[in-house]
Amino acid sequence: MIDRSFVESNRTATADLRALVQTLTDAELAADLGEGWTVSMALAHLAFWDEWHLARWVHAAEQGELAPPPADSAVSDWANAALATTWRSLPPRAAVQLVLDAAEAVDAYTADLSDDALGAAGELGGSRGFERFHHRRDHIDQISRALGRG
Repeated sequence: MIDRSFVESNRTATADLRALVQTLTDAELAADLGEGWTVSMALAHLAFWDEWHLARWVHAAEQGELAPPPADSAVSDWANAALATTWRSLPPRAAVQLVLDAAEAVDAYTADLSDDALGAAGELGGSRGFERFHHRRDHIDQISRALGRG
């Protein structure tokens, strides 16, 4: 039996993310997180990675595969570097909507994955593809600390 506690963990992290972003002012969305990143950039980054994982799951299903194949670990660094300018130029309020929409979409999709798909993903080392709460928690904590909220 596959542990499906990730479903509730994802939902809780999404609810916490929603609670955080709904309180952010324009100044807070522009707040510096270090290394040239702002709060709104971090939100756009989260949206991208949730969308990335959702797209990988959908593609795998379309190809008749149980789970997406592993991605080269360098892909995340390359994507973050390549997308930083785009994320920086995105209107901050658009980043807020994107992050919430992406989180809800991937949460809904992964909650419906079969035990076989989840098992296959785990065997391939891809639990972060359905356990999206880890990444959200990292950035919720980062933003909260930067804004003096926790």
